[in-house]
Amino acid sequence: MERTNEQWLAHLDDGSLHQAEAIEDLRQYLQRAVMVYLRSRSDLSHLAESELQHMGQDYVQDALLKIRTGLDSFRGKSKFTTWAAKIAANHTISELRRARWRDLSLDAITETGTSLQEVLAFDSGPGSNPDSESERRHVWQAITQVVNHDLTDRQRQVLMAVRIDDIPMAEVARLLDTNINNIYKLLHDARLKLKRGLQQLGWDPAYILRLFSEDE
Repeated sequence: MERTNEQWLAHLDDGSLHQAEAIEDLRQYLQRAVMVYLRSRSDLSHLAESELQHMGQDYVQDALLKIRTGLDSFRGKSKFTTWAAKIAANHTISELRRARWRDLSLDAITETGTSLQEVLAFDSGPGSNPDSESERRHVWQAITQVVNHDLTDRQRQVLMAVRIDDIPMAEVARLLDTNINNIYKLLHDARLKLKRGLQQLGWDPAYILRLFSEDE
């Protein structure tokens, strides 16, 4: 499966004679990574291995479609497989969140929801940059500090639910027994406080955005 970034892009192209082989190699690579993650989650420990395998196959299939349709967005700043694994990781975590919020209260979600730490851990691998990962964890500590100390309980709930757990705004409004306009306002105020709090701690928001996208 050893390929350069250029070879991956060429082999995955619709006109390539190597496309089928490249897709299968990438599928197997992502399947291994996704299964390691699914088996590590305590909230999935009640599922049989066959159920986890089926779940993993679905997530990988969806991720492969996203990867193939988004090849033009690959910037070559990391190994292609690292970039692809990040897409699979984000999709897997997002799907697990969506399955969970349907059956839990908002309080339960915001108390136990998947954090960015989980995304970072899943993204770590042979092609990862240790310095970048360390810097990202420092940033996340700063974000957590601001979220826990500067935001109101309501602002924190909305920010975590919408931006971290991917709950639709309409569903957040229903869970909080309010209207969607109020959710927009709470989210807007929370983001302003987060931006100001990070700036006071010496973190530039533009730098943070670059830091979390530099592996693409």
